[in-house]
This record gives sequence, structure tokens and C-alpha cells, in this order.
Amino acid sequence: MARLSGYLTNAFPLWVVAGGVLALFQPAWFTWFGPYIVPGLAVIMLGMGVTLTVEDFRRVFVMPRPVVLGFFGQYAIMPLMGWSVAHLLRLDPPFAVGLILVACCPGGTASNVVTYIARANVALSVVMTACSTFAAVIMTPLLTKWLAGTLVHVDALGLFWSTFQVVIIPVVAGVTVNRFLPGVVRLVLPVAPLVSVLTIAMICSSIIGGSATAVRDSVVRLL
Repeated sequence: MARLSGYLTNAFPLWVVAGGVLALFQPAWFTWFGPYIVPGLAVIMLGMGVTLTVEDFRRVFVMPRPVVLGFFGQYAIMPLMGWSVAHLLRLDPPFAVGLILVACCPGGTASNVVTYIARANVALSVVMTACSTFAAVIMTPLLTKWLAGTLVHVDALGLFWSTFQVVIIPVVAGVTVNRFLPGVVRLVLPVAPLVSVLTIAMICSSIIGGSATAVRDSVVRLL
């Protein structure tokens, strides 16, 4: 069972791509998941939290250099790459602005799942996600205005609250469960990554399905 779960989890890109393609042509299969996106993201981070301990985070904060490097990559390298690709491909202004905006956004919960699948430092990934998301209140509008010439409004209070809902609270809850209920962790750990992967695939498919017509039209225009 654990081996099967591992195989299915490692097929993460396949589930996301397959779900996205299906959502373009059968959006109703996925759009129902829209109201459950925030709870779904919280479940993903809870699943990551149960794999972590307080000691994992202590090691990250004792050596903050990786966090600083990750922050630099998130808000320096990625935005410049987005700007470069937009100009090299000579994208129309709406597409260029959209690409640059995505490049200026903070890291998401999917990065933590990929980090777990790769057996890398999940605690570091979680800290970087939280830091980049909190900083997005300032960095995303500033970089988008500078690189795309468009000012993007960011709801600071909403962003802070959603970060607590989706990242901080679930991770703290997961670490607490890991500390005081190790028996529960042993039961859920074999399937937690697969549940996270399938939840991310559903979230992506739901979002694509909600804009299926616009996405199809955009693909035609790009081609």
C-alpha cells in the first residue's frame, strides 16, 4: 500500500496536467471544488506539518542564510526571468503583464509538497513560503509596477489572514499532532503526501475550469 501510494504521489505532474486538460473541456467536473480551495490548502499544509518537529524549524532559524537566498530568488531572479521571457517572446501586453505578475507572486503550498516528495528540507520550504507570502504585500505591487508598468492592488489584511489560515495554523497544528499523537501520525503518514498531491490537482483543475473559455481563447491567440 505504501509503495503504491509512493508511485501515485511521484506522478504529481501527471495528475495536475491531466486534471487541467480535462477541466478545459469538462469544467463542471471540477468547478464544484471552488468553495473548498482554502480548506484544501489547509489540509495540504496540515499534512506537511505532521512530518515536522520544532527541532526542524530551530535548525532553519539557527542558519538563516538559505531563507535569505530563497527570498532573493523569489523576488529578484524569478521576476527578472518572467520579464525576460515576456520580452524575448514579444508577448502581447495582457499576456506579458500576466506572466510578470505570476513571476512576482510568492511561493505557494505546492512547493512544500514537491519539497517533501524530493525528500528535501520541508521546514525550510515552509518558512520560505511564509516569509515570501508576508512580504508579497509590498514586493508584488512594487515589482509588478516596476517591471510591467501596472500597479496591482494587494489586500494586505486578507493576505495576512489567508497566510495564517493556509500556512501558519495548519503547520502548527501538524507539528503539535506529531509531538503529542505519534500514533496518529504513523497512520496518516503513508497517505498524507498522496492526499496533498490530489488536492493540489483538484485546486488547479477547479481554477482552470472556472476560466476554461478564457484559457482556450488565450491558447489560440498565443499559437
